[in-house]
Amino acid sequence: MFNSWLPESKDHLPLTWWKQHPVYLAAIIALVGVASIILTAILGFEGAPWIIFTYHNAFNEWRLWTIFTYVLFNPPDIWIVLGCYLLWNFGEALERHLGRRVFIKLLMLLWLTPPTLVALMGLAGFQGPMGVKMMLGIPFAAGIKVLEFGVFNAFAALYPRAKISLIVITIDAWHLAVIFNVVYALQHISIRDWAGLIVLLGCIAIAWLYIRFETGALKLPSLTKRAPQAQKPAKKSSAPTVDDILDKISHKGMQSLTAEERRILDSASDQMKRNR
Repeated sequence: MFNSWLPESKDHLPLTWWKQHPVYLAAIIALVGVASIILTAILGFEGAPWIIFTYHNAFNEWRLWTIFTYVLFNPPDIWIVLGCYLLWNFGEALERHLGRRVFIKLLMLLWLTPPTLVALMGLAGFQGPMGVKMMLGIPFAAGIKVLEFGVFNAFAALYPRAKISLIVITIDAWHLAVIFNVVYALQHISIRDWAGLIVLLGCIAIAWLYIRFETGALKLPSLTKRAPQAQKPAKKSSAPTVDDILDKISHKGMQSLTAEERRILDSASDQMKRNR
């Protein structure tokens, strides 16, 4: 089913086109995030228990769907709208580079991290203070902001030296990510929201570790030992084509690419952008 919905041949292509502009999955998710603001306004805070995730909601009231719906609870806030715009832009850059399959895996990890950590805190009987980010002293997951934040951290991990213009200054992506991370963490600390801080740090770690794994900078330990093989003389071969590289990515992942193959892929991507 996964192959039929997301064929390998279309992994690096847009989902569709709108007025001759490519539309990627990141754009669809961003638009859903904006639409969820309207949904939240209509439901009000009275409907929150049916959408947000808490340990009690999911495992005592059996509202297991909240594992997935918690991201749809977004009270009207200009920063959430801005975050959806950033999700669109930076998420699309990730999707173009990594391929849609890898991008979806990243989204699922970021999506499941908050409810997983909240559930573990619920099992441990964690009780936080009453505050902005707590409901009756119980840790909970709500809103798309953490997903937006995780995607930006993933972009900064993939393109740490990418220049981002902020009205009057231009700053490297990884510098901006550090600033956002520190400010957001201090917000949680200021209201003693330790549960929210744990979720934040968890999503940051997932984003950076996943990108390092996909780019080959981080490798999982092998459980089996391979017998040493005699070295064979290197064979001279012609430079791989873009099609060869994309085929290799679909079968072995981004981490399998050599430095030369990454250079060829980035060069082809830049050439396509210039030809538009």
